[in-house]
Amino acid sequence: MTDPTANGRQPLHPHVQLAHTLAEARRASLKLTLYPEPAPASLDDAYAVQRLVTETLGWQPCGFKVGATSLKAQQILGIDRPFSARLFAERLFRSGDTVPTAAENLRVVEPEVAFVMRAALPDYARPYSAADVLAAVESVHPALEIASPRLPHGLAQSLPWLIADGGINDAFVLGPGVAPLHASEYPALQVQASRNGIPVTQGVGANALGDPAAVLVWLANHLPTLGLNLGAGDIVTTGLVTGTVECQWGDEVRADFAALGGVSVRF
Repeated sequence: MTDPTANGRQPLHPHVQLAHTLAEARRASLKLTLYPEPAPASLDDAYAVQRLVTETLGWQPCGFKVGATSLKAQQILGIDRPFSARLFAERLFRSGDTVPTAAENLRVVEPEVAFVMRAALPDYARPYSAADVLAAVESVHPALEIASPRLPHGLAQSLPWLIADGGINDAFVLGPGVAPLHASEYPALQVQASRNGIPVTQGVGANALGDPAAVLVWLANHLPTLGLNLGAGDIVTTGLVTGTVECQWGDEVRADFAALGGVSVRF
Protein backbone atom coordinates (compact mmCIF):
# COMPACT_ATOMS: atom_id res chain seq x y z
CA MET A 1 0.00 0.00 0.00
CA THR A 2 1.30 3.46 -0.85
CA ASP A 3 2.21 5.57 2.14
CA PRO A 4 -0.06 8.70 1.96
CA THR A 5 2.58 10.72 3.81
CA ALA A 6 5.35 9.87 1.33
CA ASN A 7 7.34 12.83 0.04
CA GLY A 8 6.11 14.91 2.95
CA ARG A 9 2.50 15.03 1.76
CA GLN A 10 -0.18 14.72 4.40
CA PRO A 11 -3.29 12.59 3.68
CA LEU A 12 -6.36 14.56 2.66
CA HIS A 13 -8.99 15.10 5.30
CA PRO A 14 -11.97 12.81 4.57
CA HIS A 15 -14.22 15.86 4.13
CA VAL A 16 -12.02 17.09 1.28
CA GLN A 17 -12.32 13.80 -0.60
CA LEU A 18 -16.07 13.68 -0.06
CA ALA A 19 -16.48 17.32 -1.14
CA HIS A 20 -14.43 16.69 -4.28
CA THR A 21 -16.72 13.81 -5.30
CA LEU A 22 -19.88 15.84 -4.69
CA ALA A 23 -18.46 18.89 -6.48
CA GLU A 24 -17.49 16.87 -9.55
CA ALA A 25 -20.93 15.24 -9.66
CA ARG A 26 -22.56 18.67 -9.52
CA ARG A 27 -20.26 20.21 -12.11
CA ALA A 28 -20.81 17.34 -14.57
CA SER A 29 -24.52 16.73 -13.78
CA LEU A 30 -23.72 13.13 -12.84
CA LYS A 31 -25.86 10.69 -10.87
CA LEU A 32 -23.68 8.77 -8.40
CA THR A 33 -24.26 5.02 -8.23
CA LEU A 34 -22.69 4.70 -4.78
CA TYR A 35 -22.57 7.02 -1.78
CA PRO A 36 -19.10 8.52 -1.36
CA GLU A 37 -17.39 7.86 1.96
CA PRO A 38 -17.27 8.76 4.74
CA ALA A 39 -20.88 9.84 5.21
CA PRO A 40 -21.44 13.10 7.11
CA ALA A 41 -21.93 12.04 10.71
CA SER A 42 -23.89 15.07 11.97
CA LEU A 43 -25.50 18.30 10.77
CA ASP A 44 -22.33 20.22 11.66
CA ASP A 45 -20.37 17.68 9.63
CA ALA A 46 -22.78 18.10 6.72
CA TYR A 47 -22.52 21.89 6.66
CA ALA A 48 -18.71 21.56 6.78
CA VAL A 49 -18.88 19.33 3.69
CA GLN A 50 -21.22 21.79 1.97
CA ARG A 51 -18.74 24.61 2.60
CA LEU A 52 -15.92 22.53 1.13
CA VAL A 53 -18.04 21.66 -1.92
CA THR A 54 -18.55 25.40 -2.49
CA GLU A 55 -14.80 26.00 -2.29
CA THR A 56 -14.02 23.04 -4.54
CA LEU A 57 -16.53 24.04 -7.23
CA GLY A 58 -15.01 27.47 -7.59
CA TRP A 59 -18.39 28.85 -8.64
CA GLN A 60 -19.65 32.29 -7.62
CA PRO A 61 -22.12 32.17 -4.71
CA CYS A 62 -25.08 34.50 -5.34
CA GLY A 63 -27.37 33.69 -2.43
CA PHE A 64 -29.04 30.88 -0.55
CA LYS A 65 -31.82 28.36 -0.81
CA VAL A 66 -33.85 27.20 2.15
CA GLY A 67 -35.14 23.68 1.72
CA ALA A 68 -37.86 21.64 3.39
CA THR A 69 -39.92 24.62 4.51
CA SER A 70 -43.24 22.98 3.60
CA LEU A 71 -44.86 19.95 5.21
CA LYS A 72 -45.16 18.41 1.73
CA ALA A 73 -41.45 18.82 1.07
CA GLN A 74 -40.58 17.42 4.50
CA GLN A 75 -42.78 14.40 3.85
CA ILE A 76 -41.19 13.81 0.42
CA LEU A 77 -37.70 14.09 1.90
CA GLY A 78 -38.49 12.30 5.17
CA ILE A 79 -37.13 15.10 7.39
CA ASP A 80 -38.60 17.43 10.01
CA ARG A 81 -36.79 20.79 9.71
CA PRO A 82 -35.54 23.35 7.18
CA PHE A 83 -31.94 23.57 6.02
CA SER A 84 -29.87 26.00 3.96
CA ALA A 85 -27.57 25.69 0.95
CA ARG A 86 -25.79 27.96 -1.51
CA LEU A 87 -27.05 29.23 -4.87
CA PHE A 88 -24.50 29.88 -7.63
CA ALA A 89 -24.40 32.46 -10.41
CA GLU A 90 -23.30 29.78 -12.89
CA ARG A 91 -26.69 28.05 -12.47
CA LEU A 92 -28.87 31.15 -12.19
CA PHE A 93 -31.29 31.67 -15.09
CA ARG A 94 -33.95 34.21 -15.98
CA SER A 95 -37.60 33.61 -16.75
CA GLY A 96 -38.06 32.08 -20.20
CA ASP A 97 -34.55 30.63 -20.38
CA THR A 98 -33.80 27.08 -21.46
CA VAL A 99 -31.88 25.25 -18.74
CA PRO A 100 -29.35 22.63 -19.89
CA THR A 101 -29.48 19.36 -17.94
CA ALA A 102 -28.22 15.84 -18.57
CA ALA A 103 -30.70 13.68 -20.49
CA GLU A 104 -30.85 10.90 -17.89
CA ASN A 105 -31.30 13.20 -14.89
CA LEU A 106 -34.55 13.66 -13.02
CA ARG A 107 -35.65 17.29 -13.15
CA VAL A 108 -37.99 18.42 -10.36
CA VAL A 109 -39.29 22.00 -10.55
CA GLU A 110 -40.39 23.77 -7.36
CA PRO A 111 -42.28 27.09 -7.45
CA GLU A 112 -40.94 29.35 -4.70
CA VAL A 113 -40.98 32.96 -3.51
CA ALA A 114 -37.55 34.62 -3.71
CA PHE A 115 -36.19 37.76 -2.08
CA VAL A 116 -33.25 39.89 -3.24
CA MET A 117 -31.44 41.79 -0.51
CA ARG A 118 -30.81 45.53 -0.83
CA ALA A 119 -28.30 45.70 2.01
CA ALA A 120 -26.28 43.45 4.27
CA LEU A 121 -27.75 42.82 7.68
CA PRO A 122 -26.05 44.62 10.59
CA ASP A 123 -23.89 42.50 12.86
CA TYR A 124 -26.21 42.35 15.86
CA ALA A 125 -25.54 40.44 19.08
CA ARG A 126 -29.27 39.71 19.31
CA PRO A 127 -31.45 37.64 16.94
CA TYR A 128 -32.76 39.45 13.88
CA SER A 129 -36.42 40.43 13.97
CA ALA A 130 -38.76 40.32 10.99
CA ALA A 131 -38.57 44.13 10.86
CA ASP A 132 -34.75 44.01 10.71
CA VAL A 133 -34.71 41.55 7.84
CA LEU A 134 -37.60 42.86 5.74
CA ALA A 135 -36.20 46.40 5.91
CA ALA A 136 -33.14 45.13 4.02
CA VAL A 137 -35.12 43.56 1.13
CA GLU A 138 -34.82 45.18 -2.30
CA SER A 139 -37.36 43.13 -4.30
CA VAL A 140 -39.51 40.01 -4.31
CA HIS A 141 -39.68 37.56 -7.23
CA PRO A 142 -41.58 34.56 -8.54
CA ALA A 143 -39.01 31.80 -8.86
CA LEU A 144 -38.45 28.17 -9.79
CA GLU A 145 -35.88 25.96 -8.16
CA ILE A 146 -34.70 23.00 -10.22
CA ALA A 147 -33.69 19.99 -8.18
CA SER A 148 -31.77 17.18 -9.87
CA PRO A 149 -30.73 14.47 -7.40
CA ARG A 150 -27.10 13.39 -7.68
CA LEU A 151 -27.11 10.88 -4.83
CA PRO A 152 -28.18 7.24 -5.33
CA HIS A 153 -31.53 7.41 -3.52
CA GLY A 154 -32.80 10.45 -5.41
CA LEU A 155 -35.07 12.64 -3.32
CA ALA A 156 -35.09 10.21 -0.38
CA GLN A 157 -31.96 11.40 1.44
CA SER A 158 -31.12 11.77 5.10
CA LEU A 159 -30.86 15.37 6.28
CA PRO A 160 -27.03 15.28 6.54
CA TRP A 161 -26.72 14.06 2.95
CA LEU A 162 -29.19 16.69 1.74
CA ILE A 163 -27.17 19.43 3.39
CA ALA A 164 -23.81 18.09 2.22
CA ASP A 165 -24.99 17.94 -1.40
CA GLY A 166 -26.46 21.45 -1.44
CA GLY A 167 -30.07 20.41 -1.03
CA ILE A 168 -29.95 18.55 -4.38
CA ASN A 169 -30.17 21.96 -6.02
CA ASP A 170 -29.20 22.05 -9.69
CA ALA A 171 -30.35 25.46 -10.91
CA PHE A 172 -32.58 28.41 -10.13
CA VAL A 173 -34.83 30.55 -12.33
CA LEU A 174 -35.60 34.09 -11.18
CA GLY A 175 -38.62 35.94 -12.52
CA PRO A 176 -39.01 39.74 -12.70
CA GLY A 177 -39.00 41.47 -9.34
CA VAL A 178 -41.52 43.75 -7.68
CA ALA A 179 -41.31 46.02 -4.65
CA PRO A 180 -41.70 44.20 -1.32
CA LEU A 181 -45.32 43.38 -0.46
CA HIS A 182 -47.04 44.20 2.79
CA ALA A 183 -46.05 41.54 5.33
CA SER A 184 -49.63 40.25 5.53
CA GLU A 185 -49.71 39.43 1.78
CA TYR A 186 -47.03 36.74 1.66
CA PRO A 187 -48.91 33.90 3.44
CA ALA A 188 -52.04 34.39 1.29
CA LEU A 189 -50.16 34.57 -2.03
CA GLN A 190 -51.86 32.25 -4.53
CA VAL A 191 -49.58 30.19 -6.78
CA GLN A 192 -50.52 27.99 -9.75
CA ALA A 193 -48.11 25.93 -11.85
CA SER A 194 -48.54 24.35 -15.27
CA ARG A 195 -46.48 22.00 -17.45
CA ASN A 196 -46.78 22.49 -21.22
CA GLY A 197 -49.83 24.68 -20.64
CA ILE A 198 -51.69 22.15 -18.49
CA PRO A 199 -52.28 23.05 -14.80
CA VAL A 200 -50.62 20.51 -12.52
CA THR A 201 -50.40 21.96 -9.00
CA GLN A 202 -51.29 24.97 -6.87
CA GLY A 203 -50.63 26.33 -3.41
CA VAL A 204 -50.25 29.39 -1.20
CA GLY A 205 -47.33 31.25 0.34
CA ALA A 206 -48.22 29.92 3.79
CA ASN A 207 -46.99 26.48 2.67
CA ALA A 208 -43.44 27.75 3.22
CA LEU A 209 -43.03 27.71 7.00
CA GLY A 210 -46.32 29.56 7.36
CA ASP A 211 -44.95 32.62 5.54
CA PRO A 212 -42.12 33.03 2.96
CA ALA A 213 -40.96 36.11 4.88
CA ALA A 214 -40.63 33.95 8.00
CA VAL A 215 -38.30 31.66 6.02
CA LEU A 216 -36.10 34.67 5.21
CA VAL A 217 -35.98 35.60 8.90
CA TRP A 218 -35.16 32.00 9.82
CA LEU A 219 -32.26 32.06 7.36
CA ALA A 220 -30.97 35.39 8.66
CA ASN A 221 -30.70 33.91 12.15
CA HIS A 222 -29.41 30.52 10.95
CA LEU A 223 -26.50 31.74 8.80
CA PRO A 224 -24.45 33.27 11.65
CA THR A 225 -24.29 29.79 13.22
CA LEU A 226 -22.37 28.79 10.06
CA GLY A 227 -20.13 31.87 10.10
CA LEU A 228 -22.15 33.45 7.25
CA ASN A 229 -24.56 36.36 6.82
CA LEU A 230 -26.90 37.83 4.26
CA GLY A 231 -25.26 40.42 2.01
CA ALA A 232 -26.37 43.07 -0.46
CA GLY A 233 -27.56 41.47 -3.70
CA ASP A 234 -28.03 38.01 -2.21
CA ILE A 235 -30.92 36.00 -3.64
CA VAL A 236 -32.88 33.88 -1.17
CA THR A 237 -35.36 31.27 -2.31
CA THR A 238 -37.72 30.30 0.46
CA GLY A 239 -39.00 26.83 -0.38
CA LEU A 240 -41.76 24.95 -2.15
CA VAL A 241 -45.25 26.48 -1.99
CA THR A 242 -47.05 24.02 -4.33
CA GLY A 243 -46.53 20.40 -5.27
CA THR A 244 -43.41 19.51 -7.24
CA VAL A 245 -43.43 19.29 -11.06
CA GLU A 246 -41.37 16.51 -12.67
CA CYS A 247 -40.16 17.31 -16.19
CA GLN A 248 -38.57 15.72 -19.25
CA TRP A 249 -36.52 17.26 -22.02
CA GLY A 250 -38.68 19.61 -24.08
CA ASP A 251 -41.08 20.44 -21.26
CA GLU A 252 -41.95 23.99 -20.26
CA VAL A 253 -43.05 24.88 -16.73
CA ARG A 254 -44.74 28.11 -15.77
CA ALA A 255 -45.81 29.33 -12.35
CA ASP A 256 -48.04 32.35 -11.68
CA PHE A 257 -47.77 34.03 -8.28
CA ALA A 258 -50.71 36.48 -8.24
CA ALA A 259 -49.27 39.85 -7.14
CA LEU A 260 -45.69 38.77 -8.00
CA GLY A 261 -46.38 37.80 -11.61
CA GLY A 262 -45.13 34.75 -13.48
CA VAL A 263 -41.93 32.80 -14.19
CA SER A 264 -41.21 30.06 -16.72
CA VAL A 265 -38.46 27.67 -17.77
CA ARG A 266 -37.78 25.19 -20.59
CA PHE A 267 -35.60 22.08 -20.64
